Amino acid sequence: MEKSSFPRSFSKFLEKTMDVSGSSSNEETASSGQQPTSSSSGASEHLQDPDFLSNYASLFNLRDLRSLRVTFRSATQASEVIPPHLNVNVPQESQDYILPNVNRTMLENLRLDINQLSNNNNVKTFIHKLHRTVLNSKLDVGTSETFTDTLVAHLIFRTVDFDQWPMTIELHPTLRFSVGSATLTAIPEFVISLQKNDKQYSVLIIEDKHLNNIHPSNEYGEPQIAAEIIACGDENIRKALQVIDNMFIFVIRVVSTYVTFYHTRINKEYWQELTVGCPQRQSITIIRYPGDNSNPINGFDLSTPNGRQSVIDALCKLREFIIS
Repeated sequence: MEKSSFPRSFSKFLEKTMDVSGSSSNEETASSGQQPTSSSSGASEHLQDPDFLSNYASLFNLRDLRSLRVTFRSATQASEVIPPHLNVNVPQESQDYILPNVNRTMLENLRLDINQLSNNNNVKTFIHKLHRTVLNSKLDVGTSETFTDTLVAHLIFRTVDFDQWPMTIELHPTLRFSVGSATLTAIPEFVISLQKNDKQYSVLIIEDKHLNNIHPSNEYGEPQIAAEIIACGDENIRKALQVIDNMFIFVIRVVSTYVTFYHTRINKEYWQELTVGCPQRQSITIIRYPGDNSNPINGFDLSTPNGRQSVIDALCKLREFIIS
């Protein structure tokens, strides 16, 4: 896939649509004709059979990515993932969260005195949540994601407010998508939707994990991100009652205190193939930033001032892009 080029207005991607009935029958016939019949000779022969996809996004693995022709790659520059708005204003209330003197060593202190670190009660609450997340990340047992959940909620509700019209935040929405006759389910932590023309479109997915609940053998959970992207896109098409061409979807993955941003653009031909079964020709490339691979510790670290600065700047740019 070529490097992503962002439109000046995010809402333009909703205007480039094609009616579902306009799908090419030749493409569908070709795709259908290439579907293999089920065989008991090995899982590798079922890569193009939707019935062998994992039923839930949380169970998605590398085999599912191959079946759906999804690949991940690292960005060569930030603008491939983060919209390059040059004049985005970071509000003072957001800048207050950068906290230049608060670092990971300080946050690892069991006796941290939060009252000494800020005069802003909202920021103090954020530091408290960040402190608990840092301490929880060091545990080998009790790997609850509750602390990361509350930290992320603070980021998107208070630090940079995404729950403001025409945007809304949904918690744990149940999303479904179809691959041929198979129906799969995804339940992201948070989905940010944009209201347009009396319809609600999912544009930003947020997923969070405890560091010990992901594993390098499954690319640290990136296959789940792919499933959630496709689920959100499929929901958007159902709401629009037409295929949306060049659909932009963003993802923020937060693992403990590490934040990675993802972006993809899906064309109408991919959705057309998906109605028949596993895609035969079309594919999706999901771009991550920062990091050279899927390891979440390559992301921006919220426990450091530079990490918080980078995350807040990126969130403000995403917010501006979505509502523009």
